[in-house]
Amino acid sequence: MRTSIPRSGRAAIAALAALALLAGCAAAGPGASSDPVELADGEPGAAEDTEITVAIPFPDITMYSMYVLANDLGYYEEEGLDVEVITADNVTAAVASGSADIGVESTGTVIEAIRGGVGVDLVGGHYCRQNFDFAAQQGVTKVDDLDGTSIVLAGTPGDPAEFQRKRVLKEEGWDLDTVQTEVVYPGPGSESWTEFFVNDKISMQPFYADDRPALEEHGANIIVESLRNWANDVQVAGTGWAAENPNSLVRFLRATIKATDYMTAPAPGEFPENVDSVLDIYEANDFDVADLRDSESPWVLDGHLACPNLSFDTEAWDTTIETQNLQPLEFDESQLVYLLKAQELLGLTNEGPADLVYPGDASK
Repeated sequence: MRTSIPRSGRAAIAALAALALLAGCAAAGPGASSDPVELADGEPGAAEDTEITVAIPFPDITMYSMYVLANDLGYYEEEGLDVEVITADNVTAAVASGSADIGVESTGTVIEAIRGGVGVDLVGGHYCRQNFDFAAQQGVTKVDDLDGTSIVLAGTPGDPAEFQRKRVLKEEGWDLDTVQTEVVYPGPGSESWTEFFVNDKISMQPFYADDRPALEEHGANIIVESLRNWANDVQVAGTGWAAENPNSLVRFLRATIKATDYMTAPAPGEFPENVDSVLDIYEANDFDVADLRDSESPWVLDGHLACPNLSFDTEAWDTTIETQNLQPLEFDESQLVYLLKAQELLGLTNEGPADLVYPGDASK
């Protein structure tokens, strides 16, 4: 079986981006997908395409771990699949061009791609929640202390998550519109944001669980810890590929759901019962897990961000549009036929995320 998630660097797919986006614009139109697919009752047929390439935007020890787990635990093999994971500068373009079959991309980016007629279908959720955690330099205790400094809200310009983060900061008492700051973009991975932070180049940044040890060692002030039931990333497939390979897609989603369930057991928000096994698999795939092994936090695997059933629905779509200030666009629910089938086979529903008590929310 193949597992290709390099520790650093990314695949050279960027050159395909412009071509793929131009080709995608010839699709049927905003929000359109292929004719609805009807799947047979019972077990899916044999996989049409047995070798599947999954594109992710950057290597990360936890965010895309379900693919590593599904490979190492044999879930893809049980489905007759050989799954390779690559990194791509533009995941949506890689999927639309056929350089990848399935990809993981931010929900807002996918919505705008579908609006523009790019040939991708949103076939399932990835993370159904978002944590909004922010660290500031020592001495920064109120929004006024950020005046005249540089901050990070997103890794790259145009990332719609920037709007959400700014909104959460305002709701938590850190209204950035009341101060003058320079927003900088160090790159898509949060490790680059943290590198800027510990070298005192920025005064504030969002962060994730694996960034926290370095931030705390630097003496950072954790100013906001909050959780929202907002879809983060989603899984997309090429419209044509999905229509030609329905059994492959259902089998892929079923195996990925099983891996996500393994990672989040016994339930999101509780300390993961399989943590040692999961970290052993990460380590075997060349990830540094030393800090994670010492963690006693229930968030150690980021499992609180995931719905084990990979839930996504119209409400998640509409919430993304509202929180990211996007123009309205109707969701084509026929894209979810593969996810609903995979859930059905596992005895699951498409129920959305439940509320969880997160550290910064505990007193609310």
